[in-house]
Amino acid sequence: MKDTAIIKIERRNLCSSSANKRLRKEGFLPANIFGKGTESIAVKVNRSELRKKISTLGRNAIFTLEIAEENSFPVIIKEIQTSPLGEEIHIDFQQVSLSEEIKADVVVKVIGKENLEAQKLILNHQIDFITVRGLPQDIPDAVEIDVSALKIGSILTIRDIALPQGIVCENNPDSIVITVNQSKIKAEATEATA
Repeated sequence: MKDTAIIKIERRNLCSSSANKRLRKEGFLPANIFGKGTESIAVKVNRSELRKKISTLGRNAIFTLEIAEENSFPVIIKEIQTSPLGEEIHIDFQQVSLSEEIKADVVVKVIGKENLEAQKLILNHQIDFITVRGLPQDIPDAVEIDVSALKIGSILTIRDIALPQGIVCENNPDSIVITVNQSKIKAEATEATA
């Protein structure tokens, strides 16, 4: 089971764009908590605290949001809106039940590329994220694909990705994730030798 982190939040009474701009200048992010059968709650969260928790536990972690002397909410991050400069400007949290499955996007990480580069092979990484379904506490932050043993012409599909127990991929199992091709320079050298 994944680690969880507690994040202190406060209710947001003013939700206008000028109020949200002021919040950001003060180091907070405007946010909303929503869940099945509940009304959305406008809150603010400390930007640097949230960044630390995400960098430590990952984007798909379960967070417990606590409002002083009120409720606590087990949540996942549903969406982080960013400015054109890449700054976070708003965040949506989704309440979760640890006994109900959810869907989430998970990063596909490729490891072992150095071996292919040493052989002058070209790796085409065609899918960066996959959508998975499972209990919130079981959803990984990323799935790894080791490509070090691949050869020219190798093709890996969604079906080839090893997922943790209890996690199911929602993508088409025949979708191509990775292909390995010969570099043009190496191909020309091979033809010249022949």
